[in-house]
Amino acid sequence: MFFAISKIFWMIAQPLNAIVILITIGLFMRLKWRDAGVKMFMTGIFLLLSFGVLPIGPALMVWLERQVPPINTPSQVDGIIVLGGAFERNLSIMTGTLNANSDIGRIFCAMELAKLNPDAKLLFTGGSGDILNPDLSEGDDVRRFINLTGFKHQQILYEEKSKNTYENAMYSKEMVKPARDENWVLVTSAYHMPRSVGVFAKAGWDITPYPCGQKTGGEYAGIFKQTPSVTGNFVMLNIAVKEIIGSAIYYVTGKSAFFLLPARVTSPDGNNN
Repeated sequence: MFFAISKIFWMIAQPLNAIVILITIGLFMRLKWRDAGVKMFMTGIFLLLSFGVLPIGPALMVWLERQVPPINTPSQVDGIIVLGGAFERNLSIMTGTLNANSDIGRIFCAMELAKLNPDAKLLFTGGSGDILNPDLSEGDDVRRFINLTGFKHQQILYEEKSKNTYENAMYSKEMVKPARDENWVLVTSAYHMPRSVGVFAKAGWDITPYPCGQKTGGEYAGIFKQTPSVTGNFVMLNIAVKEIIGSAIYYVTGKSAFFLLPARVTSPDGNNN
């Protein structure tokens, strides 16, 4: 139920959709309540121009990616957890070709870490995050990608029931049953790492965060060194707002240990980051 409600809510709440809905309602309202309709319409236009022209989305993305900076992995890595979301399974089936998205960096990082730690278990976690296609498994695309690249590793595991980050943590822990003295590294996109760290902490799993697939250079000044793009601003805004809202909802519903990360995160090897 939580999964379905969250997906439906986001269809409406994502910034560009919400603004278009606001503008549309304003257009219809002005037919009967002219003043109220015009105000709503103009508010929507103002938000559209503001978020499109100003780099608010990129700024929020920088803020998210700075929450968990890149760190050194423990000297001993017993396992590597890779969160799903890098492939578009439905498109892969429809087209017959492998379809990845902008989060494919998660897979690259995991493969690199696995090569550096050949004895570590490598766990890919993620079923279907598509509300219209709940039976699809992203694991099929991951297997295909691994076969295409010729990547070899001793222990590759797949958790394919989870539909969101909370279930990633729950089902993965249930599958591998990590010992207290084991060091597990969590791999996911940098912008998604703050929420992920909170969820795994709530699950009682002390992981080392390994953010990757950054979408910014990590500096606010760098925002103004890129070619201005209305589309790019909204793409970044949608991703960032989704993460912030998701973190808040996860915290309120008891699925995350915190809304905002503590100032310093302690990794399993005892290093403060």
